[in-house]
Amino acid sequence: MLRAEWHFLSQHKMMLVVLFMIALIPAIYCYFYLSSMWNTYGHTDAIPVAVVNHDHPVTDHGNHITIGQQLTHNLEKLTSLDFHHLSATTAQRRLQAGKLYLVVTIPANFSKNATTLLTSSPRQLHLHYDLNSDANFIVSKMTTGAANAITTKVSRNVTQLETQVLLTALHGATAGMTHAAAGGQQLTTGAQQLQAGTQKLQAATKTVPSPALTAGLKAMQTGLTRLQTGGQSLSTSLGAGSQRLAAIETRATTAQILAQPVIAQSHDVASVPNNGTGMAPFAIAIGLYVGGIALGTMYDGHRAYTQPKNAFSWWASKAMIVGGVGLVQSSLLYLTLRQANTLTVRSRLMLFSAILIGSLLFLSLIFCLRLLLGGFGTWLISIVLVLQLASSGGLYPVPLVSPLAKALNPWLPMTYLIQVLRSAISTNLALPNAWWLMILMLVGLNGLIIIHF
Repeated sequence: MLRAEWHFLSQHKMMLVVLFMIALIPAIYCYFYLSSMWNTYGHTDAIPVAVVNHDHPVTDHGNHITIGQQLTHNLEKLTSLDFHHLSATTAQRRLQAGKLYLVVTIPANFSKNATTLLTSSPRQLHLHYDLNSDANFIVSKMTTGAANAITTKVSRNVTQLETQVLLTALHGATAGMTHAAAGGQQLTTGAQQLQAGTQKLQAATKTVPSPALTAGLKAMQTGLTRLQTGGQSLSTSLGAGSQRLAAIETRATTAQILAQPVIAQSHDVASVPNNGTGMAPFAIAIGLYVGGIALGTMYDGHRAYTQPKNAFSWWASKAMIVGGVGLVQSSLLYLTLRQANTLTVRSRLMLFSAILIGSLLFLSLIFCLRLLLGGFGTWLISIVLVLQLASSGGLYPVPLVSPLAKALNPWLPMTYLIQVLRSAISTNLALPNAWWLMILMLVGLNGLIIIHF
């Protein structure tokens, strides 16, 4: 039997080629799939994010404070993410469209609030973060970590600024105390001179010589002057130090705000509640394609059981069966997602429509490759699956994958199916271009089948 098998293969060299190409599928799969995301975390500098700066600089105690401007400049130099300084309108539009993964907004009163932390009315600084977790759930976790790191760094910088103000005040108070000590010394000296003048005056009154009396009066005058000068210096110095210290609030709320001067306020425009919801579009697309492969393997899309009248009737007879199975599998998949997985969606109609169009599109692609290319088409079906897994942006976003995967992304039907599925589940975007491209692909593939018939 084995000899007969080898004899058959030797007579049909193309079958040997087919068997070799089938054996090659795992190697091709691993190469394309793994190379597309081999070092995704090493390319986070390609993730597009934006900073919107509304902050107005202020001057406090002679210091020009521009925290918003400094933060914007530092973020633009950051190498861990691809930051862009954009207007609020542009940033939000790109975020909604999935072209940005994070928007950092610095409010107009950011620097001003930083100058209030040691006053009687301290105000915390607020940083606003907007992200789109539906654009890619994995990247949303990366950007959330980046937002926390930014908040921590800004808090540290603000705390350092307020510490400098506090140390300056303490330095001023220390200088005031030094002057007060000098004033106290002048008081002591003045008192001693006053005592000496009094003694001279007492001695002069006994002998009553005019020069001695005059010297005693001068000594008393000098002592009184020193007393007055010392008293004024002491009063002024103590007052200045007291004012500097009094300007610093010591309430419990001040300590709390100094401990956490910057607060992060995050908003997710897509509101993806869990990992399952975030990965659902990718899983749905894979399920539909695998289901299409199974139907393409089990059902003969070419054989006619009666003489076809024309190419269109031949196509229609097969399309009704294949399309009917596509409708059934789409309905079962939709019910499973809604009832078993309890998937929360923005639009049920859009979700079912996306699943149905995706199912029919993949079935058309699979049957078209098999009918037009035979055994090579069957092999190519698996390769197309691998390319779509690597390049559609379902697992990792396009900025993180390999250059080959980026180039293939706009040419693959799964790319657009994942986009409309994300819209139906989370973002609720219209995406007319993606819908029309899927429909055009569907019509074009069936047109090729009709031409083949």
